[in-house]
Formats: sequence, structure tokens, C-alpha cells
Amino acid sequence: MPHFRDVKRTLSLEPREYPIKMQHAYPSVNIGIGAHTMVGNDAKALGMTNALIVTTGLKGTGIIEAIQGVLKHAGVASEVFDKATPNPKDYEVMEGAKVLASGKFDGMITIGGGSTTDCGKAIKLVYSHDGQDVRSFEGAFKCTKKNKIPHLAINTTSGTGSEVSCFSIINHTEKMYKMALFDPNCTPSKSVNDPLLHQCMSSNLAAYTGMDALTHAVEAIASRLCVQSAYGPGLWAITEIFDNLRQSASNRNNIKAIEQMVWAEMAAAYSFNSAGLGIVHSMAHAMGGLYDSPHGLCNAIALVDVCRLNLPACPERFAMMARAAGIDTRSISDMKAGELFIDMIQELKDDLGITTKFGDLGLQEKDLDGLSKFAAADICSEGNPIDIGFDNMRAVFKGCM
Repeated sequence: MPHFRDVKRTLSLEPREYPIKMQHAYPSVNIGIGAHTMVGNDAKALGMTNALIVTTGLKGTGIIEAIQGVLKHAGVASEVFDKATPNPKDYEVMEGAKVLASGKFDGMITIGGGSTTDCGKAIKLVYSHDGQDVRSFEGAFKCTKKNKIPHLAINTTSGTGSEVSCFSIINHTEKMYKMALFDPNCTPSKSVNDPLLHQCMSSNLAAYTGMDALTHAVEAIASRLCVQSAYGPGLWAITEIFDNLRQSASNRNNIKAIEQMVWAEMAAAYSFNSAGLGIVHSMAHAMGGLYDSPHGLCNAIALVDVCRLNLPACPERFAMMARAAGIDTRSISDMKAGELFIDMIQELKDDLGITTKFGDLGLQEKDLDGLSKFAAADICSEGNPIDIGFDNMRAVFKGCM
């Protein structure tokens, strides 16, 4: 009978790739102007009486001192570990874990952007595994023990989304590339996003981190994992970024635009936390490991070229992103809509004054092979909609020089 023949045919079909999706949790977050004034209560609710504060370059800005004052008022003591650096290093993580293991602390608070939060996440993993080498956590689901200590993440940059994700990116200083650590145990216990703290970013940093957030949304929606629950927050983030990033970067007194970028970077992180990313991030990890290059700037450099490469693999999703960016796609093909969307990304970069190329960051011909090898093996390359091997990764790198 035709009905049974159809069933038999259906059952014999093999799914092409990633038939089962994983939806990863993210923490409770306090969001809004003045949210940092509640961190004392947040820390106490997590059981903290003496917290180790991990930060990257913020000591002396007034932010750390203000947070310590709020904590002290709530009865929570604190000490500062400020030896982490942008693109945090493996040895910095190990040193921080030793400090945390001194026995004085019953909580950890990270204050800063993605580098700070990533460093704190890795410190927590090492501490919870009794000093195990941070390099052993590279890849996915490498934790074997539960977290021993709560982690409050206070975010100050509108880009990485590290405060709500289960990723930590750490520099492998021997092999000189950035390791991706992916595990639910990386996720902070609670997070705080106060636009008043984000307002302290410079215009350049606001532009770079904003492009990082845009890259998160674009790569998550284009990801071959096709996690459909990622499309909603990712598309909304694209709308908000195109509507607010120019104003946020050019006028650091525009608190409304700054606040919308806070929401946008977080929504983009919700998107990639389950859907994964692509080779823009793989390339940025390689550049950050070898040249210590700013992560958001690397993403901004590579995003347009990689989008043009990936467009033929998923034009219908690029058309979705085009509509989110405000393009009328009713009378054009998905491919054309995708091309217009990519042109909009280039226009946004131009308006933000981002003209840097990888060559300006130090990339030389002699380094292309090594960078391409590490980037092709990066966990983020798994999500790229087009298969990426060494040869085409090298070609993309060379195109971005």
C-alpha cells in the first residue's frame, strides 16, 4: 500500500547532520541602571562572606572600589586578584586557582569584560578539580567534578556575552593559540549587567565589542547545528545592534543606546550558547593566541569575508537576518537579500571607523600555515555552515590580511 511504502521510505532516510540539538542553560541576570548596587545582596544570596574578585585592568578605575564598597556594606569581605590580562593566559588561570585555594574564600566575583569572566570561569574549573591543569579542559564537556564555589559575574562590556554562556576562552601559551573550554560548569551562578558600568567603555572598545555581539548573532543563526530556538534572540539582537551600535559607540553619553546594546549582547549570547559559532571566531582565537589581538576587532575584520563564503550554504537564514536588519526582502531572492545584509555589515564597520586588517595586527605570510591549522581544528569551526579544511581556511586568512 502507498501509505506503508511512504513510511518505509521515511524510516530509511538518514538525518544529514546534528539531528539532536542541545539547549544549554544560562544564569539568572540582574539587568538595568543601578543593578551594580545590588551585588552585595546577590553575593550574600549565593552564600558568600569573603569573595575573591578577579579583574582585568580595572583596578584604579573606581569600578572595583565601588563594588567593594557595596559588598562591604552588605557584610561581604573581598580581596582582588588582578593579574589576569586581556586574552587571559593559562598560567594566569593556574595562579588565580592557587589564590582561590588558599582557604579564605567562599565565593568568586568577576568584574570586567569577556577576558575577566573567561579567566574566572577557568579558575573555578581548576579549583573545583583540585588544581588540574587548565589545558586539560580544552574542548567540550571535560569537567568531571561539580563546582565547589559560587561565581557572580559583573559584566562591563557589551560584546562577549561571557557572563551568560558556558564557554571560556584561554590562551595556550606554549602552542600560542586560544583554547575553547565548553562545559555547563563554566556558566556563572548569577550575572549582573548595569549600563552605568558599560558606559565606562571607550568608543573604540564599544565598537569592537558591539561587532563581537553582531558576530555571535550572525554565526549562531548561520550555524549548521540549526538550533531553531537561537533564531529569536539572535535576530532580535541583530535589529538592536543595527539600531543602536553607531550611537552607542559615537556618543558614550547616550545611555539609552548603551542600555540597548547591553540587552543585544546578552541576547546574542543566548543565541550562540546553544547554537554554536563559526570560523570567524576560530580565526579570532588563532589571532588572539599568536598576536594577543583584541577579540572583537578580529571578529569585525573577518565577519564580512566569512559571510560571503557562507552565504551559498544557507541563503534563507541570511535572508532572515536581512529582514531583522530592516531590509525589504519581499521582491528579491534569498541570495540577493543575503548580499544586501552583508553590505550592511560592511557599511556598519565603515561608520564605526574599523578599517584595520589582520596584516595591521601583525599577520605575516610565514604565520598563515600555523594559524590556519589551529583555526581549522578550533571547536567553533564545527558550526560553520560550509566545511572548512586547512586550504580554504588559509585562503580566508590571506584574504583578511
